[in-house]
Amino acid sequence: MESKLALLLLLVCVAYAAGQGSSQSSGSDDDNDYSYPCSLDDLNCVRNYFAQSGMCSKVSHEDGETVQSEKLVCFTPKFNASYTCLDDSITFYGSKLKEFYVNTKSNNLVMSVSFEAINLYTPKAIVDLQVSGQEDVVVETYINVTYSVVLTLIVPNAGRDGLARASVTSYNTNAVPPFAFGTEVTESSNEVIKNFWNALVQDVATAVQELFLTKGRYLAFIYLQSYICDYGVQYTGELY
Repeated sequence: MESKLALLLLLVCVAYAAGQGSSQSSGSDDDNDYSYPCSLDDLNCVRNYFAQSGMCSKVSHEDGETVQSEKLVCFTPKFNASYTCLDDSITFYGSKLKEFYVNTKSNNLVMSVSFEAINLYTPKAIVDLQVSGQEDVVVETYINVTYSVVLTLIVPNAGRDGLARASVTSYNTNAVPPFAFGTEVTESSNEVIKNFWNALVQDVATAVQELFLTKGRYLAFIYLQSYICDYGVQYTGELY
């Protein structure tokens, strides 16, 4: 009995040692798949990395300073609404670079930035409400909203191809951000507008998810071109 127990313990130890060796080998291979050209607290290095492509000019910006943008078009299909936002004022707060690396297998540059808050104030938002079998109902109002989000920019060819082929993912850390519309919407007597507003306030989380299908890319491009390197690219979210 004792010999069997000793043999069992020996087999367990051998299996554990083999597993440790395999894990260490796998971790070593994974480390070789990534290149880290800059430390996360060195934005000047990040600016130089993008600028070396010759496609953009280095810029710098401070949190709390407003950035102006002419136009954004975004959509909330669940609520049958589209929004044309003109003359946005965008203010970033608590921006922090979370990831900056090149995946050497895919040759993609990955840049991830978290924001304690991003305030968007739109003095002129044209809200187009689609109604089945009728003409659209259009209302002009202001919109003020503050998001908390992590934006991740993925750029092919190690970031040397500019923004044309870049993709953006968004992770909202506050699913129900504070927001306000003007009284043209919130106190409207029009049934279509009233129904839209009531539906929106009851499911803000879905609206935020839908809006960030275009807003994520919009905000990522504005951040990159205000804080890091300006490519002269304007993304409006319009569908052609």
